[in-house]
Amino acid sequence: MLNFKFKKKLLTTQELLTEINLSLGWLDLHKTKWRKAGNDSWDMGLRKIGTKAFWDPIIFTEWLFTNGITNKPTNKMERAENAALITFVRSNAEYDNR
Repeated sequence: MLNFKFKKKLLTTQELLTEINLSLGWLDLHKTKWRKAGNDSWDMGLRKIGTKAFWDPIIFTEWLFTNGITNKPTNKMERAENAALITFVRSNAEYDNR
């Protein structure tokens, strides 16, 4: 079981991308694919407040592990992104070894 520990409950898009070391283009591509498949961006963790977009980091990381990481990295860029994500989750999660 993972108990996530984040400094904030909601992050701006830029804060989220900085934390997990992904590009805005990558996020936009996956948001578009997700919505074209008939899904809601709310399920990805996107929260719109007025004209600003915020992300629930716990929902987003769960979505990313469930839907974003489906196979082994095939090139250097994917390996770097995968390593950055693992580092991010380890630094913001507590493991319960029950």
